[in-house]
Amino acid sequence: MIDAALIDAARILDGSPVPTFVIDSSHVVVYWNEALARMSGVAAAEVLGTHHQWRAFYPAHRPVLADLVVDGGARDLLEKLYRGKYRPAAHCPDGWESEDFFPTFGDEGCWLAFSAAPIRNAEGKIVGCVETLQDITERKEAEQSRREAERQLAEIVAGSPVATFVLDIHCRVTHWNRACEALTGVAAAEMMGKSDVWRAFYPFETRRVVLAEMLVRGAGNDEVSERYTGHAQPSALVPGAFEARDFFPTFGEKGKWLHFMAAPLHNMRGKVVGAIETLVDLSATAPAED
Repeated sequence: MIDAALIDAARILDGSPVPTFVIDSSHVVVYWNEALARMSGVAAAEVLGTHHQWRAFYPAHRPVLADLVVDGGARDLLEKLYRGKYRPAAHCPDGWESEDFFPTFGDEGCWLAFSAAPIRNAEGKIVGCVETLQDITERKEAEQSRREAERQLAEIVAGSPVATFVLDIHCRVTHWNRACEALTGVAAAEMMGKSDVWRAFYPFETRRVVLAEMLVRGAGNDEVSERYTGHAQPSALVPGAFEARDFFPTFGEKGKWLHFMAAPLHNMRGKVVGAIETLVDLSATAPAED
């Protein structure tokens, strides 16, 4: 006999657009909504009254997350089946949630986020489990695109013959290429993750804000010009960027004149989330320091 708590849960979920199924304490499917049938290609008639919930997700028999919750959520099985992919459900004691890729869904497979929560009767006994699923393929693909863009940026910066470094929104160094190491004499290992990038350029000052940091912090034309005593100006080529030149007495045996340009980095909403700065050695052609 189906527990009343399971009947109530099924009634609530009848009209839900969220792919959902319910199993009882014997792991028998008692509810399988139309949204899940459309997503999985498995009709409710094929699984209701059976232990075949796995058929919608896997090519061979294995427990689904709801099965583990009904059995008490044994950590050894969670580790075996969902290692690195599961976590406690945020708003449900004794529930679990996970994300995984399912190659049989759709033409090219899809990523699903799924959450399983126990159903209890009036006495608090687990009488079944409800599992809901969400297609998160677009989010995962966006994350992959972002990681690929970050990887490509890292390769471009690392391979550039122009001394280059990048700061994030907190003015921490995220990239410091070999050309920058050669120019400054400061290794990337000493700079990565640090927010005191000025030390590589002005080691004898107590505190100095570099051009890229000024852009991250939203400095305007007047502030940049004042900091560089008239040696800085807006870039004619890159909107929002500034370029300047200055003498760095600690570079090389006699110091070096550098031309440097910093440009802001924006996210998809146009908000500044970092800055990139390039530096070119002008010491061979610049006039001697006064």
